[in-house]
Amino acid sequence: MIDLNNIMDELIPIEKILEENIRVKELEKQGFMIKPENITEYLHDFKKQTTTLPNETFWKEKRTLITGISGFAGSHLAEQLLDLGAKVHGTIRRHSVPMHENIKHLRGKIFLYEADITSAERLLEIFEEIEPHAIFHLAAESFVPTSFREPVRVAYNNIIGTINIFEAVRRFNSNLESIHVACSSEQYGLVDPNEIPVTEDLKKNPFRPRSIYGISKCATEQIAWLYYNSYGIPSVITRGFNHEGPRRGIQFVTSVIHRQIVEILKGLRNNIVIGNPNAIRDYTHVKDTVNAYLLVCEKKKYGNPFNVCSGKGISIADYVKLTKSIFNIDAKVFIDPKRLRPSEVPLLIGRNDKIINETGWKPTRSIIDIIKEGVEYFENHPEQLEIEAH
Repeated sequence: MIDLNNIMDELIPIEKILEENIRVKELEKQGFMIKPENITEYLHDFKKQTTTLPNETFWKEKRTLITGISGFAGSHLAEQLLDLGAKVHGTIRRHSVPMHENIKHLRGKIFLYEADITSAERLLEIFEEIEPHAIFHLAAESFVPTSFREPVRVAYNNIIGTINIFEAVRRFNSNLESIHVACSSEQYGLVDPNEIPVTEDLKKNPFRPRSIYGISKCATEQIAWLYYNSYGIPSVITRGFNHEGPRRGIQFVTSVIHRQIVEILKGLRNNIVIGNPNAIRDYTHVKDTVNAYLLVCEKKKYGNPFNVCSGKGISIADYVKLTKSIFNIDAKVFIDPKRLRPSEVPLLIGRNDKIINETGWKPTRSIIDIIKEGVEYFENHPEQLEIEAH
């Protein structure tokens, strides 16, 4: 069993740090918040949603390249492209070669290339070999706290890596149909509560990033826009809000919660420890997210950013409460001050009208699906339990 006795003096009961927010109460009344006590109503409304799915005829036999294919979203995108009949190629970093847990089940179906995206020459070699119809640029340092600990490395990899991708595309001068760039809701950063829900219009919702990661994603988007406008490179831009589900990295908050639930179910611990319980995020299932990536590419929405989100937010405290309810767990929740960020983005809920109207996409998997599948993943991967990561 995990022994919390040595750190209990440093932990704060969640009740002492929970905050009331008038604007959040208003958002709740307007239907933009998920509350555990109203989950039945949320699920009833959610089941009414229908979506446009990616077109198998469009993707069949297409040569596709995913940078960061062994990552969380990359592995799910690879699965979907294979199901659609595409030929799937992907880049992996040299030091990650032995660690292919996310794509182990796809071996023999995908083609892998060792590459560091900070090497434009290596990327050009790969492009010339594959001659891709579509590129999905997902490779990035994506964990926000890492950008506080290692700001130079995160900025370099995310910004220079993106420039190298686009320079290689420009020099390749192929008949590329699309290059999708996965940007982030962290670009919006410090959003005034009265600006929620967040739209793509920067006059209404200007970028105010609160981390080097957020800044790097602002730069990533501008690079994609620049190469589209200057060279006609078919850039597709999404601003993804939190996407979650099976295979989410163990350091991300939903996985931190899911793993602790499994540890409680297995009798390995008694309490749940998290960071900021008041942070509110908009969660979308990763399978819905990658479908959004595919649809904006199909529709050739070049140089035009799209929010990919559910349009509803939930606080971390309520996420824990809902998860405990689903698994009938009565565990105390504590806050570890070491898990708090130097500068937090307190509230992020997106508006998804634009992508719905222009592509027909809608999320089809609920917050309950995210929780159940996330917990099930760690039940099936006990080797990832009892690891300190946040």
